[in-house]
Amino acid sequence: MNETQTHTAVREGYARVAKEKTSCCGPAGRGAEIDTAKQIGYSDADLAGPAAAGNLGLGCGNPTAIANLQPGEVVVDLGSGAGFDALLAAERLGSEGRFIGVDMTPEMLARARTNAVNAGYARTVEFREGLIEALPVASESADVIISNCVVNLSPDKAKSFREAFRVLKPGGRLAISDILLTKPLPSEVARSVAALIGCVAGAETEEDYVGHIRDAGFVDIELQRRPAGEMFDFATDDPVISAAIAEFGVERAKEVAGTVFSYTIQATKP
Repeated sequence: MNETQTHTAVREGYARVAKEKTSCCGPAGRGAEIDTAKQIGYSDADLAGPAAAGNLGLGCGNPTAIANLQPGEVVVDLGSGAGFDALLAAERLGSEGRFIGVDMTPEMLARARTNAVNAGYARTVEFREGLIEALPVASESADVIISNCVVNLSPDKAKSFREAFRVLKPGGRLAISDILLTKPLPSEVARSVAALIGCVAGAETEEDYVGHIRDAGFVDIELQRRPAGEMFDFATDDPVISAAIAEFGVERAKEVAGTVFSYTIQATKP
């Protein structure tokens, strides 16, 4: 797929997630969403508060837990979804802070805006429609960039990280969670729309992905990883995973899942 086709496929897939409350990186269903969130680093308190309305089970980590957010800071979220991380961050940023979520899917933006109003954060949290490769945010205006399992979906990851670097103030921080690979995907998986929406087909190896971050100008890059295969429930009737299984078969899907890792990545703009 070219860049436009990739954006269209991702937008359509996540519009379905927003409307039907299905998952993309794990089992579907409200109980499953909570279990997945706990697995990837969210606390019981996170899941009991107003932010939980934005939990659609889409993440692969908890960037707000590693970002060391401070009251009054400006935070930009690359691919903000239904606003789960936005509302958790708003609690930490306080009344003088500001959160800007960027997402290209109108259905996600609508849910996120409703969630922000319902949680009482309409004044400090906003959501803008746009691409992470061309952020609708002023240069050197953010203290922190976060993202949760989104950059892997970008057809131009290098440009996404250059944009993150542009938007950050000097000394600003990058704190993201994402899916990376221990080896390149088989070609048939890399071409699959179902695997793309399932957070796999767009993923890169650690070497390539971290290379984009370094080339963008970031320093002090720190990585942590854990196997992500447990995020994929091959017994689920979730339509995304079912489509991938129908395309490749269970054994092939499980083989690929064994090369998938969930990373947390931190870096600094000098």
